[in-house]
Amino acid sequence: MEKDILEILEFNEIRKKLAELAPSALSKKMALELLPSSVPEVVEKSLQETEEASVLLEREITTPLGETHDILETLKKAEKGSLLSAKECMDLSNSLDTYKKMHHYFEGERHLQYPALEEISSLLVPQETLISRIHQIFDEHGEVKDQASLKLFRIRTQKETVKSRIRRAFQHILEDKDQAAYLQDAIITQRNGRYVVPVKEEYRYKFSGIVHDRSSTGQTLFMEPMVSVELNNDLAEMTAAEKQEIREILEGLMEEIKKTADVTRNNCRLATDMEFIFAKARLALAMKGVKALHSERGVLDLRKARHPLIPEDRVVPVSMTLGKTFRILIITGSNAGGKTIAIKTAGLLSLMNQSGLFIPAEEGSMLPVYDHIYAIIGDEQSIQDNLSTFSSYITQLVSFLPSAGERDLVLLDELGSGTDPVEGAALAQSVTEYLQMKGAPAIITSHFSEMKKLAYETRGIENAFVEFDEKTLAPTYRLIIGVAGNSNAFNICRRFGMPDVILGRAIQLKNESPLHNMEEVMERLNSQSRDMNREKEEVDKTLRQAEELKNSLESARDEFYRRKDSILEKAREEAETMKRDLRVQSEAIIKDLKKNAAAMNRNKLGDKISDIRGKIDGLNVPGKENRREKLPKDQVKKGTWVYIDTIDSEGTIASVSRNQVQVQCGLIQVKVTADHLFKAKKPKKQEKILPYARKKTMTRSVAAVHTELNVIGKTVDEAIPEVDRFLNECFMAGISPVRIIHGKGTGSLRRGVQDYLRTLNFVTEFHEADPSNGGAGVTEVYF
Repeated sequence: MEKDILEILEFNEIRKKLAELAPSALSKKMALELLPSSVPEVVEKSLQETEEASVLLEREITTPLGETHDILETLKKAEKGSLLSAKECMDLSNSLDTYKKMHHYFEGERHLQYPALEEISSLLVPQETLISRIHQIFDEHGEVKDQASLKLFRIRTQKETVKSRIRRAFQHILEDKDQAAYLQDAIITQRNGRYVVPVKEEYRYKFSGIVHDRSSTGQTLFMEPMVSVELNNDLAEMTAAEKQEIREILEGLMEEIKKTADVTRNNCRLATDMEFIFAKARLALAMKGVKALHSERGVLDLRKARHPLIPEDRVVPVSMTLGKTFRILIITGSNAGGKTIAIKTAGLLSLMNQSGLFIPAEEGSMLPVYDHIYAIIGDEQSIQDNLSTFSSYITQLVSFLPSAGERDLVLLDELGSGTDPVEGAALAQSVTEYLQMKGAPAIITSHFSEMKKLAYETRGIENAFVEFDEKTLAPTYRLIIGVAGNSNAFNICRRFGMPDVILGRAIQLKNESPLHNMEEVMERLNSQSRDMNREKEEVDKTLRQAEELKNSLESARDEFYRRKDSILEKAREEAETMKRDLRVQSEAIIKDLKKNAAAMNRNKLGDKISDIRGKIDGLNVPGKENRREKLPKDQVKKGTWVYIDTIDSEGTIASVSRNQVQVQCGLIQVKVTADHLFKAKKPKKQEKILPYARKKTMTRSVAAVHTELNVIGKTVDEAIPEVDRFLNECFMAGISPVRIIHGKGTGSLRRGVQDYLRTLNFVTEFHEADPSNGGAGVTEVYF
């Protein structure tokens, strides 16, 4: 794609927006150098990557991205054998950690959900050995660790021993009353890497030692006591040995980096690609963009497309088609009505699509992959070449006109303007017919009536106009295809205060024009078109209402069947319970009958049977429960048998703490507030596990449901599974609200937890707790 078209359509501004969203220097550079492709397979692959990254950003809590740096210069330096600085090593280490994270991120089910991204991540090579070695050498502050080598550990251990001996020797001097009088201050300091004490100048010959420095006033000498000279010499030797050992360690690290430089460089390239893809995804989300459908037949179909460089609160969406029943679209209408914006939108969105970017438009928008996009937009006169506007226009036109073909897109703004109107109109018609003959798709703006007439009379060429509101005398910026528009020059002049005498004469001259009747016809057509559009909007509104009513009825039907199934299921469960009760009691009766049958005579047997029948008739079969009454406050105490409305279950109050009540329901302990407690029927002798509790607790024999979860100190990845289990148990038990204690810290854990809460349908609300209850360190969740 030619560079001048990128400037004409302001694609460079899109690249700048993309670079702002790229996380690293390398991905920012990649964004600024982005070029559209004319290969459909490349475009489709790039769009798929953007789509997967967009879905991942909306669906997942974490991303595969991390801290990366431009390590290319670092690798070159290592390959030349130069020692790297601690910062360079740390930047390399952080980048390698991120490459490793990217490689493992798509393992498991994610490789099926994001195949294009997984393909990139699978090519990354986790450099475990090199990562481990760098971590072994450097601590988190970039300092070389004692454990970097056994020799370094021994040297530093011995060095600390010597330092300790030196401190003891100096401490003895400071505590010696005779020598303390020689000292300016009772302190130990260093000069030239050796430990010294400040000695008053007048006692220099009384204090046994070597002078290493003098104060600015000359009153203080910094002297090394003779008793510590040998120790300081030992310390100096060990310091030199330490530096040498560190150098050898770093040289060994450089060799390892050098051996794997090609792998690291390739990992860097792949990671930059991944970062760039996520920058495209973030741009898509920021623009509320969609993936354009690919048209192999060369059809352009933009639905409510928005120019991405116009603020959202000011842009007017435009819909246009090209390539279905016509391949050339001629847009007419008033000045400043949006003609240029319309063709710029078509061109810029085509460039974005062919760069793997989503376009700001509605779902269903379709674009082909063009080989070339040619455009002449605005006043492009060349002062340097001493060309007029018209000459510059023609120079650009002839540069591509012979090569324009069926797989190209031509955008021409005000074709034929800047010269004699008659000649300009003829030239515009001729160029349009030439493009039609070559089958080149084109969008052309014009004010010539001859161009409108050409579109009405020629198959494959269609009119469109930017609407003008004659009541307000202002453009609406809406593009209407199928009808030509008026220039509305007189209305615009009237709006800006042109004298009536001038306007009157202009209207008179216009009426004498041979094309005057055509203007009247177009005005009538425009009026009819507006009426048809209003009727269409009414029909669309009615259809939307009918669709909404249909969806509402379907939802009501689904809810009816759901409730029906729920009632039937509950009835079946109650019947099973009754059946078990009857079986247990009948077995007891039969056992009693067999036990007493032998001892009975025939006369007493009838009496016994009658007695048994009476017992059976007296079996208590539960019926439909009546509406329950609220449990009085004086009965909210330990041992009261209650009904809990949130889980449709009965149980015994185990404990009461303020407004929190713990109830034992079968094998479940539930904490609820007192307003969820109602009067219950008398408890049965043998309490049974409710079907609800049995289903929800699954394999857990005892479930103690708490209202708080503490995840302080955990990472987001570690905390989310615990939060998930905790919320499921609380929701199952009907407890609301509950509290998640995550602490304040950097805020990353709080953001991770709250991002996860947004994905849960059964969470209706969550917010930070009151300052008295933990403030930003606690999130309260409501179901």
